[in-house]
Amino acid sequence: MHVAVVGSGTIGSTVAYDLATGPDAIDVTLIDTDGDAAYGHATDLRHATRHVSHPTGTASRDRYGTVETAPPGPDALSDADCIVATASAPRTAGGAERGGRMTFLERNLSIAEEIGGWLRELEPRALLTVTNPVDRITHRLWAESGWPREHLLGYSLSETARMADWIADREGVSPADVACPMLGEHGEHLVPAISRATVDGRPLSLTEGEREAALDFVREAPYDVIAHRGPEDSSRWVTARGVAGIVEALSSDGVDEPVCLSVPLDGEYGQQGVSLSVPVTLSSDGWSEIHEWELSTWERERMAAAAGAVRSSLER
Repeated sequence: MHVAVVGSGTIGSTVAYDLATGPDAIDVTLIDTDGDAAYGHATDLRHATRHVSHPTGTASRDRYGTVETAPPGPDALSDADCIVATASAPRTAGGAERGGRMTFLERNLSIAEEIGGWLRELEPRALLTVTNPVDRITHRLWAESGWPREHLLGYSLSETARMADWIADREGVSPADVACPMLGEHGEHLVPAISRATVDGRPLSLTEGEREAALDFVREAPYDVIAHRGPEDSSRWVTARGVAGIVEALSSDGVDEPVCLSVPLDGEYGQQGVSLSVPVTLSSDGWSEIHEWELSTWERERMAAAAGAVRSSLER
C-alpha cells in the first residue's frame, strides 16, 4: 500500500514512521511546503529501516516501507492508495490550552481549500483527515474536493483510547477489555456512548459524577501532554498509532466491527450539512455504511449540541 502524508510536521512525520515501520510495511510519500524538513524526516526514517543490517536489528522482517518526498500538488497524490492530511498552520497563542484546536480553524480551512483543489484533479480514494479542528476540516475537504462523501474520514480515535485508559484504571482491567465508542466532535463536544460501553463484556455503569470526570479527563489529556512537552509538541504517539491502525485496516478492506470516525452526514442521527464521529464500516477506499445506533436521551442531546457547534463555526 502507498500512502501520501500531506504535512511532515510533528504529527505527519510520526505517522510516516508508524506506517513505514509497522507490521504492514506501508510505503509513504511525505509532502510539505518545507521541502528541507520533509527531506530530513524521510532520510532519518529511511535510516531507521536499515537496522536490519546488524545483529541487534530486526533481521526477521521481510521489508520495511519506503519513505520518499514530493513537492506539494496533485501529482504528489496521484499514485497514492490513501491520502492522510496532517498539514496545519503553526500553533499560536491559546492553541496549547483546552479548546485550543479551534484557534487553528481559519488558517487550516485555507489549507483545506488548497488541498481540496488538488483533489478535484484526482480520482476519489480514501482520505483521512488529521488536521484540526478535524470535523470542520473534514467537511471542508469534502466540499472542496467534490468527492463522494464515502471517501472522507476524520480521525477521532484518540478520545476512544483515552477513555479506555480512564475506564481501565477505574475498573482495574486491561484496556483491551474496555469498549466505549466515542461519537460527536473531536473536541469539547465529544459524546461517549456510555449506553453501549462494556468492561469485559459487561455493561459499564457510571454515576453522573463519574461520567463527567471521565469527560474532563479525555478533554484535558492532549493539553496536559502539551503542558509537559512544550507548545511545539503534541500528543503525537496516540494520534500516529490510531492513524496507522485505520490505514492498516483500509489496506485489508476494513475490519469486522464499526469504527467511530468523523464523516459527512446526510440525515443520519438527524443531522445534515455537518461532519461528526459516528460508527462506520470501513472499506478499502473509505467507508461503506453508517450505523445508526439507538442512543440514550443524554447521548442524543449531546450529538445535537456537537452538530450545532461544528455547523455554526463553519457558517461564520
